[in-house]
Amino acid sequence: MVRNMDLQEIFRHSLRVTPGSLVLALIFGAVAAGLFLLDVYLPVGGGLYLEPSEIFVTLGSALTGPIGGLIIGFLQGIVYAPERNVPSHMLAGFLWGLWYAVLWVRTRDRPNGKVIRILCWTLTIPVYYYVLLLPLHQFIYATVTLQAAFIPTYLATAHQVIPEVIGTILATGILLVFLIDRYAKPVNWR
Repeated sequence: MVRNMDLQEIFRHSLRVTPGSLVLALIFGAVAAGLFLLDVYLPVGGGLYLEPSEIFVTLGSALTGPIGGLIIGFLQGIVYAPERNVPSHMLAGFLWGLWYAVLWVRTRDRPNGKVIRILCWTLTIPVYYYVLLLPLHQFIYATVTLQAAFIPTYLATAHQVIPEVIGTILATGILLVFLIDRYAKPVNWR
């Protein structure tokens, strides 16, 4: 059994960049950007859409670490409205890569660790959207682009990402269930 690391050690280790994490980040970022650039989305009714590029940003950030999350977020964000997408996706990708590293380290040696990790992952995806990504994205959009108040802008759009949140929970959760631990481990931890 491997000793449990403290948060500072996890943070330091997570910032390592390996050739594998770099290549994987570029692939995930290219797919996310491609989906966004090609305007791939799934209509779910009521005028709402599931835009699947965020699935690749969240899962890619988890598997490549915080630096990989920065790269993926940059590539996904640069395609459309870079002034608000780039900072919001880079920050969210960085923090989500770090979050998954913490989940990985804290659950890797536990009985039912994979179940605990996936449960924590899926339950916190709304945090990714409603605490990290959407607030920064809408803050920049409201104050810079629209020159409007942030709170009403945020509240007016928060319900529109519900299908995307659900889609990301389902897609990433299912993929993590089927990934064997060797591949579910962040690349920079191998």
